[in-house]
Amino acid sequence: MYCNFLYQLSRGVYRGGNTELADKLYSLNRMLHGVELFYEISLPAHWSCEHPLGAVMGRAQYGDYFFFYQGCTVGGSRHQGRLSYPTIGSHVMMYSNSKVLGRSHIGDYVTLSANAYVINEDIPDNCMVFGQSPNLIIKKRVHGSD
Repeated sequence: MYCNFLYQLSRGVYRGGNTELADKLYSLNRMLHGVELFYEISLPAHWSCEHPLGAVMGRAQYGDYFFFYQGCTVGGSRHQGRLSYPTIGSHVMMYSNSKVLGRSHIGDYVTLSANAYVINEDIPDNCMVFGQSPNLIIKKRVHGSD
C-alpha cells in the first residue's frame, strides 16, 4: 500500500535528519491519500488502513497490528488542565469515523464501531465499543463468536 510506504519513507528520512525531504513525502502522502500521517508520529511496525481519506493519526502510543478506516481520528485533548494523548493496544481496529482522544487507554483486541467516540476513557481488552463518551456501550467479546 503506497500510503503505508510513503509514511514509512518519510519517517525514515526524518529520523535520518532530512526534514525537508520528509516534509515533501508527508505532503505527497497527504495529497494522494487524504490522510494525516505526520512523520514525527510513531506508528507500530505492523499497521494498515483502508480508504484512509480524512483520517488523522496524531500523537499516541500505538500497539502492533493497528488498523483504521476513513475519517478516523486519534489525538490529544485537555484533561485536568494538561494535554493528554491516548494509548492504543495491539490488534485494535477503528471503523469509519471513530475517534480516540485524550487520556484514553484502549486495550488489546478492541474494535471501535463506526462513529464511536472515546475521550478520556479506559476500554478493557477483547471488547467492541459503540456510542460516544460518556455513554459508551462496551460489549465483551466471547471467543468463538467473532
